[in-house]
Amino acid sequence: MYLQSLQEVFGPEATFREGQDKAIEQLLNKKRVLVVQKTGWGKSLVYFLTTNILRSQGEGVTLIISPLLALTRNQIDSTRKYDLVADCINNQINKTLTEKVEVIERCNRGECDVLFITPEQLQNDSFIDLISQLRVGLFVVDEAHCISDWGHDFRPDYRRIHQLLQILPENIPVLATTATANDRVIKDVTKQLGDCEVIRGDLQRESLHLHKLYLPTAEEKYAWIAKNINRLQGSGIIYATTIRECERLAMWLRQNAVDARAYYGRLNEDDKIELENRLQNNQIKVLVSTIALGMGYDKENISFVIHYYTPKSVVEHYQQIGRAGRGIDQAVCVLLYGGEDENRINEHFIYHSFPKQEQIDQVLSYLSQNDEVKMLTLEQVMNIKSTTLKQILKLLLIEGFIGKSGASYFRTLKPYTSQRKYYNSVINIKVQEYNELLEFQRTADCQMAYLTKALDDPNTRPCMKCSTCLGEAWDFTDDSLSHDDMKQVLAFFAKNYITIEPRRKSMLTNKKLTFIHEEGLALSYYHEQLGQQARRGKYELNLFTDLFVRTSAYKLRRFFSDKGYNISEVIIIPIPSNRRPELVPRFAQRLANTLKCNYANILAKRPNEPEQKSLLNTSLQEQSIREHLYIKDQINLDNHHILLVDDFVDSKWTFTVAAELLGEMYDDIKVTPFALADTSGSD
Repeated sequence: MYLQSLQEVFGPEATFREGQDKAIEQLLNKKRVLVVQKTGWGKSLVYFLTTNILRSQGEGVTLIISPLLALTRNQIDSTRKYDLVADCINNQINKTLTEKVEVIERCNRGECDVLFITPEQLQNDSFIDLISQLRVGLFVVDEAHCISDWGHDFRPDYRRIHQLLQILPENIPVLATTATANDRVIKDVTKQLGDCEVIRGDLQRESLHLHKLYLPTAEEKYAWIAKNINRLQGSGIIYATTIRECERLAMWLRQNAVDARAYYGRLNEDDKIELENRLQNNQIKVLVSTIALGMGYDKENISFVIHYYTPKSVVEHYQQIGRAGRGIDQAVCVLLYGGEDENRINEHFIYHSFPKQEQIDQVLSYLSQNDEVKMLTLEQVMNIKSTTLKQILKLLLIEGFIGKSGASYFRTLKPYTSQRKYYNSVINIKVQEYNELLEFQRTADCQMAYLTKALDDPNTRPCMKCSTCLGEAWDFTDDSLSHDDMKQVLAFFAKNYITIEPRRKSMLTNKKLTFIHEEGLALSYYHEQLGQQARRGKYELNLFTDLFVRTSAYKLRRFFSDKGYNISEVIIIPIPSNRRPELVPRFAQRLANTLKCNYANILAKRPNEPEQKSLLNTSLQEQSIREHLYIKDQINLDNHHILLVDDFVDSKWTFTVAAELLGEMYDDIKVTPFALADTSGSD
């Protein structure tokens, strides 16, 4: 019966891959099943074909929890070939409870076969109540490693799945799927889902040709990508860490006549859909993407995946290269690794993957003493990073230690038990897994075999296709970089502007600022060569060399000329520092001399100011700079253009408050900020 259903969708020659028919049979017998199979095996086929059969038997809808919007859109498109009607609930499409109720009612009327929801919906108790009214025939947890604290992409919202399981009838079949689970994650997932049949297959990807290359600087990575991108057939994905890196790398490729676009979560939905469709239809060479285009994105003929950065684990690396080579015989996956800052950033994210116990205690203590507290209030009274604070609140909500009413949080009566030992054990495992990936960079063993062995695959074997196995016979890429290759990148970096976008609203008052500075300029990113030289200049030499004066003057002349301003008419004002009182003023004075413009050292800071980087959220950063920065000398600056100069920029509050002070003091002025390095995302 199952084979007939398969052939009705895929044609008379279609056959099941090993394990697919077994999974379907278990589900039709109302069992709980965990499928751990390599990407491209056909996990979605199992739940869509099972849905087809269950719907023909009069069963309810298939409810699928899916972690990413791009993945959800991709899967909704896939349902059409199974002659299924799909809908979804997420905060982008149906924001109000009324809209969500309408979707549930359509499902219960039989107008929908498959309903996708994002895990974030499970934060809301009213949504859990709403789902309890849905007639469910099959419950699917896609990318099930997200359930596990031990998984490489743990999502706290997934922990509320157990609440859904409690309100669903016991005889509802449950399917959990993933390609990236080692023994430890499998054990954790099966424990949370209950008694499960585990169907586990061979994880080796026969179509993938893996390569790894040590390139310690951004400049070398850019040069290598430009040289090799057109050697790689078809279309593909380059994974980068930050939005700005995606944008800049895509711009670099376009300047090299490569059709490249940046993709990330903050794009509006229409733009994301357009880019996904262009990649799907081979209308673009490459998407330079954050992990927003990661799990489960299904395009059969992705021909290459390049990692511009080092992932945080072998599992994450395997997950992302799994986008390639699903329906084609050959695809190339390249890991470009190197640089001390890359390791420092990864280790920072690992050690901060869970909040510190003292931070959790601080939040609980405050909520115990205060009723109905909003997030903004917590930010203003606690030196906790906003993202960490949100994580703490989410974890405490999921476990029932706090509650939420509207936008306010309150302490519940449930006694709190410390999670310090547990969180530390998870972090220790993540450190081990990162070290495992660092060893992957160094190993002389087969690259595919190393990955599958790390995933506890009992069928591990040499692939005979990676650059390690092939040795000198590897010819998919040209790894040599000439002087001309590097020269082009350096010229691009010199011409490319790293802009400082103005803040427009106070975090303390939630009101528009009285004065907003112009778009500013940073000379470099902190993690790049010039940025690291700036770091040494600040922390080791207490001096910025003539190199910074020359390159800053060159960049500023171009930047101001492009804006239609005359750089020689500006007045340079340094940002003060009580810790290094001469460092920035000396540099700013030399810069003014080179640019032949005026200089005025009129700003000062009151004593005992904490370092901005020691303040972990934006409210405290703004508050501190407002309390300490002031104008010490009043000179006539009316009708002038001011260039504010500082060493590093991160939160932008120093520039924002300095500009506002000057704007309130003087009439008809413009203020442009300039920093030697942009450190945002580096600390």
